[in-house]
Amino acid sequence: MARATHQGTLNIDGAPLDCVVLEDGRRVISQASILSVLGRDPSSGRQSRYENRPPFLGANNLLPYFTLELTEMFDRIDYRVEGTKGIKNGYNAEILPRVCNVYLAARSEGALSPSQQKAAEESERVVRALSLVGITALVDEATGYQDTRARNELQKLLEVYIAEDFRPWMKRFPEIFFKEMYRLHGWEFRPGNHHHPSYTGKFINQYIYEAMPAGVLDRLRELNPTTAAGGRSRKHHQHLTEDQGVRHLERQIQQTITLMRASDTKEEFKMLFDKVNPSDTEHEGLIDWDAE
Repeated sequence: MARATHQGTLNIDGAPLDCVVLEDGRRVISQASILSVLGRDPSSGRQSRYENRPPFLGANNLLPYFTLELTEMFDRIDYRVEGTKGIKNGYNAEILPRVCNVYLAARSEGALSPSQQKAAEESERVVRALSLVGITALVDEATGYQDTRARNELQKLLEVYIAEDFRPWMKRFPEIFFKEMYRLHGWEFRPGNHHHPSYTGKFINQYIYEAMPAGVLDRLRELNPTTAAGGRSRKHHQHLTEDQGVRHLERQIQQTITLMRASDTKEEFKMLFDKVNPSDTEHEGLIDWDAE
């Protein structure tokens, strides 16, 4: 039996909907609430003669308007809420706008019975209220799940990017990276020199690691803290996963080299970098979740 970890009441244009988030992350709206928002008696769905069809879609004249996505959500979800007795039931929260679309489509073709007109009117109200924001976001806000979701998503991202155990050292930053950095700052560059100014670490953090998804650099600092001498035992990139973390690192290094080579001054470089890497950049598109 699924267990609800978060619960709340979602208000859609004055209509209250009881919703929960289950421990596996599924967002659910109670069956009674869906019936109620459609102008139906919440208790009418307790006994249903329609096999594998929700009670709010039991009428046969609605069948032509079912979509594949809708029918895939027909399985009722039974769950328990901590601190309450009995078993509650509901449906995937994303079924609600699809159910409303069924009634609206049927109404537009004159296929509704007089007793179904009320459901169509309520469906129009729900769809209008949902037009500005997704149902999933609304459920997360109503139940307080958004904070847990953010933590879970960050943890998932860090697992993809960062390895708890560190890898053997490998050269990740080519010499041209430091040569261009020295040029922009007016420093003398000597090939083969591996003792760089202390500012180099700040430069790499700012233009390489901070350009990765938020939270990655903080986690690297936790795994690879500064020593009593002020340095670090390892290079941050030794804690990056080969399939995702290192791949993003190398991509970021090459991009930074290109921008440095295209710049005559460090100010110009910073301007180009900020243009290519805005602070609010979303990194989801850079993550190959299938690589997990």
